[in-house]
Amino acid sequence: MGQTIRTVLLQKVFSCDEPRRQFDAKLARICVLFEDLRIEIRGISERSLPGLDVLDTEKDNWLNPGLTGRYRTFYFLRRSLLTLREFAEALRLIVEDTRKDPRLKPTFRGLTDEARALWDAGIQFFGSNEKTLNNIRNDIGGHFGQQAALNAVSLLLPGAYGSIAVGDDLRLKGSGADYLKLHFALEIAGTALLEHLPNRDIAQYETLFRDFLMPGYQHAINCVYILVREYLWDRFES
Repeated sequence: MGQTIRTVLLQKVFSCDEPRRQFDAKLARICVLFEDLRIEIRGISERSLPGLDVLDTEKDNWLNPGLTGRYRTFYFLRRSLLTLREFAEALRLIVEDTRKDPRLKPTFRGLTDEARALWDAGIQFFGSNEKTLNNIRNDIGGHFGQQAALNAVSLLLPGAYGSIAVGDDLRLKGSGADYLKLHFALEIAGTALLEHLPNRDIAQYETLFRDFLMPGYQHAINCVYILVREYLWDRFES
């Protein structure tokens, strides 16, 4: 697929004058969230990221590669839930502006015939799920808050177990983190999300990813592509 690159001074793209500044700030916010989401999706999908897979290394799981990077994968999954929540809010604020000001209403000029349907589907998805995403955010906080820890401790399954590895002498390990590995942290982090799974069933994690997160990622990509083509692409002309 072909690619065109345009480079201009960002002060020409994003206005500091009212009232356009308010709308441009919303566009800027959703662009940052999109790139955050890109990193999180890659963090979930990569088979191995040696610099991050401290708890579940490829070397330790050579007989079962599917176990490589479990904590890293789940970390980015959790982060993507928070990013999708912020994305839902950012998109809602943009849509509210386009409805208040007819001049901001998207025209879908230069896009494929399906663009309008994809835009409407994205608005519908995030509008319907913003409350759910907000509830998850309130529980696990900006990262892993007190409520998340309370949920995890309260909902630990009877058969849940974990392990911990501590080096014999911290002084011999330098600045690396290999002298301390809290393998049980994955169980704690995973249990915190049970509150938001149907019947608190751990088997529903796969369903959450397939039926909720994956569609959310795609809707986000579609919406940002349309927003960029609608409001930003022409501004990047020198």
